[in-house]
Amino acid sequence: MRSFLKSFVYAGEGIWNTILSQRNFRFHIAAMIYVTAFSFFYDLSGTEYCVLMLTFASVLACELINTALENAVDLCSKEYSDIAKAAKDAASGAVLVSAVFAVIVGIILFFDIDVMKNIVRYYSESIASLIGLAVSFPAAAVFVFGTGKHSNERKEHGNKK
Repeated sequence: MRSFLKSFVYAGEGIWNTILSQRNFRFHIAAMIYVTAFSFFYDLSGTEYCVLMLTFASVLACELINTALENAVDLCSKEYSDIAKAAKDAASGAVLVSAVFAVIVGIILFFDIDVMKNIVRYYSESIASLIGLAVSFPAAAVFVFGTGKHSNERKEHGNKK
């Protein structure tokens, strides 16, 4: 039982290290927070919220797997390798596929001109809400682009000749 519980601690450490080191992971978290906040303007069903949560999970999971694979490849070799590059590119491609489909899910769930007009009306009529939204953008930018503990750039041998 103790090792089972420890596995949750290790998983949490992996997620936390990815938050600290991967700008794209932080971007996806920020996007997830904004999408969730704006989703409350829509009359989404439980099933639609489940689809939304599974979509978030797939993008974040792909980012975690991509990070794990890139770190493993970097650990194996310090020199350039076409195979290392192909592995890293495929993992990045998985993230891209997941993110593109997340955007498609977002368009399907949220493209409603009337609701979008209501959102604009809500923020234009409530100065406090507008200020809160305006303040959240620089805070999100600092979260996403602020310096993590590691560079988000790929290691030399896996990306370039």
